[in-house]
Amino acid sequence: MNQDNRPDLVIQGSVNASGGVYREVNVQGLGKIKGDLECHELQCGGHVSIDGSMLATSVRVDGNASVRGGVKADTMEIYGQIDVNGDVKTTSLLVKGNAKVHGSLTSDEIQVKGFFKSSGDCEAEVFKAEGAFTIGGLLNAGQVEIQLHGNCQAREIGGEHIEVRKAGSSTLNKILKHIFNTTLTVDTVEGDEIYLEYTRAKVVRGNNIAIGPGCEIDLVEYTGEYRQDNGAQVKEHTKR
Repeated sequence: MNQDNRPDLVIQGSVNASGGVYREVNVQGLGKIKGDLECHELQCGGHVSIDGSMLATSVRVDGNASVRGGVKADTMEIYGQIDVNGDVKTTSLLVKGNAKVHGSLTSDEIQVKGFFKSSGDCEAEVFKAEGAFTIGGLLNAGQVEIQLHGNCQAREIGGEHIEVRKAGSSTLNKILKHIFNTTLTVDTVEGDEIYLEYTRAKVVRGNNIAIGPGCEIDLVEYTGEYRQDNGAQVKEHTKR
């Protein structure tokens, strides 16, 4: 279907609308969309609940959005809050607000500068976090870069290059440190190149591994080089 022939859906005030195929969906009021939604662009500055799944080229949420099914979108930018009760597949995801996925997430690139929670696995080429996240399953990415600004948790982390560093010593970070636990908690970390700070893990396994300050690790297994900071606690490390 030619996108130029699609109708637009503009919601201002309180509106109940039917799902379907649209060109642009712009929600500035309170909208309830019954059924699956397909559109080129979704912008939400108000509140929208979609009683179905969503397929879109681009999604931007400055307000509040909830989706009963899954979401497929090329790009997603979340400055407000989104709650998806299914899987999410995107090319690019930016979270500066609050995003909850009650399923798994697949994306080429994920940037978390707010709060992100996924009940299932999270898979990407690049995963960068400067906020807080909770991943109930496996975080698997070629490149994982985490700056600890808040509490971060994952069941497992796997990747080629994994780097976890404590955030800088700005005034804001000092305030956040007193409010939030700025630690990564994970059962297993496995990768080719690994550098960790302020991480609690049962097992860290890889080729070249550097354990930085603030870490509490039960077991480190490595095949290449191993370094450990004096401020780290490692119960056992062994070369395979």
